[in-house]
Amino acid sequence: MAVVVVLDIDETVPERQSLTIEVRSDDARAPTGMAALRDALLRLEAIGVGGELLGPAFVSAPIPLPGAHLLLVDLGPLPAENILAVPELLAWQLRDAGVRDAVVSVVRPAPVDAVEELGPSARAYLRGPLGMPFGDRRVAEVSAGSPSARLPLPLLDMALHWWHAERHPTDPVSAAVLGVQVPLTAETAGPAAAAVLSTLPTATAVTLLAGDGADRLAAATVGSTQHGAPPAAALSVVSPRGDPADLTGRMRRLRDLLCAHAATLLWAGVDVEPDSRRVLVPQWSQRPEAGRTPVSRRPGVEVLADELVPDAMWFQVLSAGHLDRLGGLPPGATPLPEGRAELTVGQPEQWLPGHPDAAAVRARGRKLLAGLLVDEAYAWKMSADRLRRCAPPDSR
Repeated sequence: MAVVVVLDIDETVPERQSLTIEVRSDDARAPTGMAALRDALLRLEAIGVGGELLGPAFVSAPIPLPGAHLLLVDLGPLPAENILAVPELLAWQLRDAGVRDAVVSVVRPAPVDAVEELGPSARAYLRGPLGMPFGDRRVAEVSAGSPSARLPLPLLDMALHWWHAERHPTDPVSAAVLGVQVPLTAETAGPAAAAVLSTLPTATAVTLLAGDGADRLAAATVGSTQHGAPPAAALSVVSPRGDPADLTGRMRRLRDLLCAHAATLLWAGVDVEPDSRRVLVPQWSQRPEAGRTPVSRRPGVEVLADELVPDAMWFQVLSAGHLDRLGGLPPGATPLPEGRAELTVGQPEQWLPGHPDAAAVRARGRKLLAGLLVDEAYAWKMSADRLRRCAPPDSR
């Protein structure tokens, strides 16, 4: 029983000073030890060449996981000799807090090759409401009064409901966060994800994974917000043996889920990807079309999700800002409560990779939503204009 430090921190100096530190321990005193450990890191300091006081740029709150805690640390401008002293400092702090059984290490990103090699996959993208300065002040006020100000609870609840329904009861489950993959049980998955999101820095996500490791996968990724962007989630599913009929059935279930929760969504869409790459991030990302090179990059429009969409998809939920830009309901769209609308283009099987109609239905979707599709340069211009409009008068 001992505090074992396997940081290999010398490999990070001077090139890499941003670290994810993992402390594995079942000791009941581990939370107290983690708090002391964070305080010790925050107190690290050195005198710079110009006489200025140097210290860490950032130390996150301890992120609890079953059997482990994580700390995201940016040691900033601290000199190498201070950084190399960190392992012994951490061990001493844990021992001083009474922790007698722990392993401390620097996280190396977990390989996700096996997960990314599966496919094709059905994927739903979800965006929650905008907070201040871009959206509803009530969203910001609710967040400000919450101990988990960045926690996108409605999206997490939706993601958990879907994930439990889609995973196979015998599949092993785990959580992936900050490059660490931690085994879970079905019962601990929800509380673990909520605990992670309540303490994570902005622009980070937690992914719940369930699958047999061979040809079946259900992944629910929920991200914390950044720079006024809406809360984001992505739900990805790979059918056993790549069964097309099973995959289209799962696409329809994703559509049903989004329609049932449309009133709480700013935008959402269901698409098909040729593989299961990027299941660990909630953001949409442009994928080159088979045999074609994109002429211009299509942006993810995260901060502009109330007015723009990233691309045509089989199914999308559009809100008032989208309909205003289109001048009303696009052909084939159906109104939904709270000023939303749903748009389905073609049949789900037509969107599967290799289907002879795939290019045609995507082109039709892009034509219907042309007013909501912009290139990267125009998206940057819209973002800059929005920032100027939201800026305080004395800062413009």
